[in-house]
Amino acid sequence: MSKKEKPSPLQKLLKAWTAATSEERQAFLDFVSAESRARGRGAITAEPAEPVPDDAAALIANGRYLLPSTIERIETVMRARQLTPSGVMAELGFSSRDASLTRALAMKAALRLSVIAALAEWLTLHEPGA
Repeated sequence: MSKKEKPSPLQKLLKAWTAATSEERQAFLDFVSAESRARGRGAITAEPAEPVPDDAAALIANGRYLLPSTIERIETVMRARQLTPSGVMAELGFSSRDASLTRALAMKAALRLSVIAALAEWLTLHEPGA
Protein backbone atom coordinates (compact mmCIF):
# COMPACT_ATOMS: atom_id res chain seq x y z
CA MET A 1 0.00 0.00 0.00
CA SER A 2 1.44 3.36 -1.00
CA LYS A 3 1.62 6.33 1.30
CA LYS A 4 -1.08 8.92 0.92
CA GLU A 5 0.34 12.14 -0.52
CA LYS A 6 0.18 15.13 1.82
CA PRO A 7 -1.67 18.14 0.41
CA SER A 8 0.51 21.01 -0.72
CA PRO A 9 0.13 24.45 0.87
CA LEU A 10 -1.62 25.61 -2.31
CA GLN A 11 -4.12 22.75 -2.09
CA LYS A 12 -4.77 23.62 1.57
CA LEU A 13 -5.28 27.28 0.65
CA LEU A 14 -7.73 26.40 -2.13
CA LYS A 15 -9.69 24.12 0.19
CA ALA A 16 -9.83 26.82 2.87
CA TRP A 17 -10.87 29.40 0.25
CA THR A 18 -13.82 27.30 -0.89
CA ALA A 19 -14.93 26.77 2.72
CA ALA A 20 -14.56 30.47 3.63
CA THR A 21 -17.44 32.92 3.79
CA SER A 22 -17.44 36.01 1.59
CA GLU A 23 -16.44 38.13 4.63
CA GLU A 24 -13.50 35.84 5.36
CA ARG A 25 -12.43 35.94 1.73
CA GLN A 26 -12.53 39.74 1.71
CA ALA A 27 -10.58 39.84 5.00
CA PHE A 28 -7.91 37.64 3.40
CA LEU A 29 -7.75 39.87 0.31
CA ASP A 30 -7.51 42.94 2.56
CA PHE A 31 -4.61 41.33 4.40
CA VAL A 32 -2.77 40.50 1.17
CA SER A 33 -3.43 44.02 -0.13
CA ALA A 34 -2.09 45.58 3.06
CA GLU A 35 1.08 43.52 2.83
CA SER A 36 1.58 44.38 -0.83
CA ARG A 37 1.03 48.10 -0.10
CA ALA A 38 3.58 47.88 2.71
CA ARG A 39 6.06 46.39 0.24
CA GLY A 40 5.27 49.00 -2.41
CA ARG A 41 3.25 46.85 -4.79
CA GLY A 42 -0.27 47.44 -6.08
CA ALA A 43 -3.35 46.34 -4.17
CA ILE A 44 -4.99 42.96 -4.83
CA THR A 45 -8.78 42.91 -4.49
CA ALA A 46 -11.79 41.04 -5.75
CA GLU A 47 -13.68 44.33 -6.12
CA PRO A 48 -12.58 47.89 -6.91
CA ALA A 49 -10.18 49.07 -4.23
CA GLU A 50 -10.95 51.84 -1.78
CA PRO A 51 -8.53 54.75 -1.85
CA VAL A 52 -5.30 53.92 -0.06
CA PRO A 53 -4.34 56.41 2.65
CA ASP A 54 -1.34 58.53 1.67
CA ASP A 55 0.27 57.84 4.97
CA ALA A 56 1.26 54.18 4.79
CA ALA A 57 3.05 54.41 8.12
CA ALA A 58 -0.34 54.69 9.82
CA LEU A 59 -1.21 51.16 8.66
CA ILE A 60 0.48 48.90 11.20
CA ALA A 61 -1.93 45.97 11.32
CA ASN A 62 -4.60 44.22 9.37
CA GLY A 63 -7.29 43.52 11.88
CA ARG A 64 -5.58 42.00 14.91
CA TYR A 65 -2.39 40.89 13.13
CA LEU A 66 0.73 43.03 12.79
CA LEU A 67 2.01 43.56 9.27
CA PRO A 68 5.50 42.19 8.53
CA SER A 69 6.76 45.73 7.96
CA THR A 70 5.43 46.75 11.38
CA ILE A 71 7.20 43.82 13.05
CA GLU A 72 10.47 45.02 11.48
CA ARG A 73 9.81 48.59 12.66
CA ILE A 74 9.08 47.44 16.22
CA GLU A 75 12.17 45.23 16.32
CA THR A 76 14.33 48.10 15.02
CA VAL A 77 13.14 50.40 17.81
CA MET A 78 13.54 47.61 20.37
CA ARG A 79 17.15 46.99 19.28
CA ALA A 80 17.99 50.69 19.27
CA ARG A 81 16.54 51.16 22.77
CA GLN A 82 17.68 47.73 24.04
CA LEU A 83 14.15 46.72 25.01
CA THR A 84 12.47 43.34 25.27
CA PRO A 85 8.86 42.76 24.25
CA SER A 86 7.90 42.71 27.93
CA GLY A 87 9.61 46.09 28.35
CA VAL A 88 7.60 47.46 25.43
CA MET A 89 4.38 46.13 26.96
CA ALA A 90 5.27 47.87 30.24
CA GLU A 91 5.89 51.14 28.36
CA LEU A 92 2.52 50.75 26.67
CA GLY A 93 0.83 50.52 30.07
CA PHE A 94 0.15 46.79 30.04
CA SER A 95 1.53 44.10 32.33
CA SER A 96 5.15 43.22 31.63
CA ARG A 97 4.13 39.58 32.17
CA ASP A 98 1.79 39.77 29.17
CA ALA A 99 3.48 37.67 26.47
CA SER A 100 1.08 38.61 23.67
CA LEU A 101 3.55 40.97 21.98
CA THR A 102 6.26 38.33 22.14
CA ARG A 103 3.93 35.83 20.43
CA ALA A 104 2.85 38.41 17.85
CA LEU A 105 6.47 39.22 16.95
CA ALA A 106 7.75 35.65 16.95
CA MET A 107 4.77 33.65 15.69
CA LYS A 108 2.57 36.32 14.06
CA ALA A 109 -0.16 35.74 16.64
CA ALA A 110 -3.14 38.05 17.10
CA LEU A 111 -3.06 41.05 19.45
CA ARG A 112 -5.80 42.87 21.31
CA LEU A 113 -6.92 46.00 19.48
CA SER A 114 -5.99 48.12 22.49
CA VAL A 115 -2.39 46.87 22.23
CA ILE A 116 -2.32 47.64 18.48
CA ALA A 117 -3.59 51.18 19.10
CA ALA A 118 -0.99 51.72 21.84
CA LEU A 119 1.75 50.32 19.56
CA ALA A 120 0.81 52.78 16.81
CA GLU A 121 1.31 55.70 19.20
CA TRP A 122 4.47 54.15 20.65
CA LEU A 123 5.98 53.75 17.17
CA THR A 124 5.31 57.37 16.22
CA LEU A 125 7.01 58.51 19.44
CA HIS A 126 10.07 56.26 19.32
CA GLU A 127 10.83 55.60 15.66
CA PRO A 128 13.92 57.29 14.26
CA GLY A 129 12.98 60.42 12.37
CA ALA A 130 9.69 60.80 14.23
